[in-house]
Amino acid sequence: MDKNLQIPGLYIIRLQTAPVVPAPYANFQTIKLNLISEDDLSIDFSVKYTDREDLSEEEILDEGFTLEDDFNWKGAVPSNWIKEFNTIFSTSKIIRQREEKEFEDFVEIEIEENDKRVTVYPVDKERWVYFLQELMQAILETSGRELPFELTYLDLDAEPKSEVALKASFATKSFTMSENGGVLKKLDWGFLQKVMDTVYRAEFIFDNAAESKPTKKGKYIYIGDGLWYQLGVAVVETTAKSKDLQMIESLFSKLIR
Repeated sequence: MDKNLQIPGLYIIRLQTAPVVPAPYANFQTIKLNLISEDDLSIDFSVKYTDREDLSEEEILDEGFTLEDDFNWKGAVPSNWIKEFNTIFSTSKIIRQREEKEFEDFVEIEIEENDKRVTVYPVDKERWVYFLQELMQAILETSGRELPFELTYLDLDAEPKSEVALKASFATKSFTMSENGGVLKKLDWGFLQKVMDTVYRAEFIFDNAAESKPTKKGKYIYIGDGLWYQLGVAVVETTAKSKDLQMIESLFSKLIR
């Protein structure tokens, strides 16, 4: 199979969450990538959440969803996503036989081959699922449905006091930091996942957060929702034996050095 991108060309990717994924998380996505030119990419995206018939409105809301999570959007995304798609498509092992497993998300790609539309299946599904998660965030950001990633770590215990601001755009796949309002420093995109895994591993208690920027001693996190979360008060350990707060402090202390 020719893995060189067809430009112009239409690629349709479909993702179905694994059968074991329960509602309200279960969903089906369709992403139509219309490669118009080498620097022009249009996307037609839709996501439909499934199997919610037996859930009450309260159960759906309690899981952090809304009653209108289905989403459809069509528009242009930054051209860097042509390169991102080319990288994963050209380096993936792809087969022609459909394989579905209970504990794996299902991914298929519809392409044009010899003037016919055919469907193929990537073997490295986890890699594709991660790629599609980032692409979905880029779409949500480009459409205005979600804001770029923003996180601030404020250490008022340190001498001198320290404030680290992180910003990431999934649309442009750029990740930067600044310390105490200083010059922006570029960070490796892959480091973003470590930051998110470390910070969001802990438990955030909204009721204990402050609406205004703190001035009292302590360590705080701002995640772009208008609230400041103090470590040990509004950001707490997930279990009695976890070291979530220690890992957060260690992560940011290394960034400051």
